[in-house]
Amino acid sequence: MIKTKSNNRAILSGMMRKSRRGNLPSNVNYLFLYGFLYKFMSDRLKNFMLKKTGETDIRRVYSNLERVYELRKMCLDEMGYFIESDFAFMDQYIDNNIIEALAGPEFYKILKDHITFSDGNQSEKYFNRIFEILQKQYGSFSLTRDDELNLFVSNFMYTISKLNIDENSFTFRQVYDAFASSRQIHIPNTPEYISNIITSIVESQLPSASSVYDPFMGDSSILFNLAENMHVGNIVGKESRGIGYFYSVIKAFIHEVNLNRIFFFNEDAISSMSVRDRTFDVIVSKIPTRFPAISKRRKQSLEAPSPKNVSNERLLSNVDMDRISDDKEAMEALEFLQNRIVELKKREMIHFSGEYESLKDSEFLFLINMINSLDGDGVMVVSLSQNFLFKNSLTLLRKFLTYENNYIDAIISLPEELGRSVRPEVIIVFRKNKQSGDIVFIDLSKEYGTVPSRNATGGLLRRNLILDNATTSKIIDVLNNRKTIEKFSNVVRLDELKGTDFNLTVSRYVDTYEGEFIRLADLKMSKTDMEYGMAKLNDKIDNLLHELDMYF
Repeated sequence: MIKTKSNNRAILSGMMRKSRRGNLPSNVNYLFLYGFLYKFMSDRLKNFMLKKTGETDIRRVYSNLERVYELRKMCLDEMGYFIESDFAFMDQYIDNNIIEALAGPEFYKILKDHITFSDGNQSEKYFNRIFEILQKQYGSFSLTRDDELNLFVSNFMYTISKLNIDENSFTFRQVYDAFASSRQIHIPNTPEYISNIITSIVESQLPSASSVYDPFMGDSSILFNLAENMHVGNIVGKESRGIGYFYSVIKAFIHEVNLNRIFFFNEDAISSMSVRDRTFDVIVSKIPTRFPAISKRRKQSLEAPSPKNVSNERLLSNVDMDRISDDKEAMEALEFLQNRIVELKKREMIHFSGEYESLKDSEFLFLINMINSLDGDGVMVVSLSQNFLFKNSLTLLRKFLTYENNYIDAIISLPEELGRSVRPEVIIVFRKNKQSGDIVFIDLSKEYGTVPSRNATGGLLRRNLILDNATTSKIIDVLNNRKTIEKFSNVVRLDELKGTDFNLTVSRYVDTYEGEFIRLADLKMSKTDMEYGMAKLNDKIDNLLHELDMYF
């Protein structure tokens, strides 16, 4: 089988080499990311129009005004946007201008000045938001004052324009994501093996989700991975870093997700986990491994959003009591709903008292806020630092989440081979409505298989590995059927956690030791035999010395 040569991969390698240049203003990163958006939207529309007309040159398409009028309506209906002039397409602009013009303000405004969106298209809102951020960033420095920087940016934009948005061997999306995680942009990256396993677990728990939320979305890969692999309604995320938020909004365009379902916020989830008092079917996240002095630097408070934002008052105000007062079934249904609302309100009331008083100052208080943001039947799957499992200061929090509320459903330790640190992260599954009073512990330190990631872009091989399908299927089977498998998994009753001070380290509960076990009683007996033998040997030596008249 002949391996197809990838033009996009070759261009990416060149961009990676160029991005190693130091001392670039951080604002330039926004311009580079915008270049990907311009290329994608421009070529996507151009390819659509050329296919519809059978033409090979976009300039000839625009030369027929009657045909352009018909195409405009078709593009707005099917694509959601239309570029009003042929010279506003990226490739045409580059062909008609000298390369230095690609660093000028006209280059970044031309698409904005010539694009039209269909009525009610949420894409327009996010597109305008992108330009608000871009204008703010671009306005804070001037490329034209630095000829060397001007040329560098121009060449970089020219390189982006040579990418093929339709290539399959290494897609435009892959190039965008790989470049964003480079040392130039350095968007916090969620390793693919973590994104894959979180997605697989969520898919196995729920057939679909009306709402998915990631409060620390970083590169937003988990959200988009879920959207590609299962039916998802609204996609909600928070990202505190401006460049991360900017990157994710552009990613939504490039992944062609319906932006009417996207709700991204440039906000700090530590300060407030709640999203407009909403609750969610699914919460997923790769939680950052470092939160330096959260309790001192960032204020946290206990939050409890109202599930589905319902109340007795709101319910009754929307019910015509006169019409249903004689309908027994309708009245019973209404009573059931009222009782359900009271139940939900009670559930969201959490008060820390006694030994749990200190939880209000916990560095991981946001975990409780995340659980509070779940619907009653919701599932939360997160990647978390292993410190959470054994850190002494978090003992009460672990007790609260396990023994007191039975929120933790499973804990999965990941192979060191996949991680980028000495102590890799763990995957923890949380549920609000658990039926079983136990936790499934899974240890992947010994039994697992890997395959190379299709998104591999070079570097150390271990950073490009993901779990194979057989391992993922085994994990899902153990979780769903709560299986105990020797040296792989164990189902532990909550009562058993007391004896370990609620230490949740997986190796405490899943024995993967492969050496020979020695009983302490046998070891003690062996020691006694050795001491007896040594005593007899010493007696023999003393007798020999006595017979030889040799004394010391």
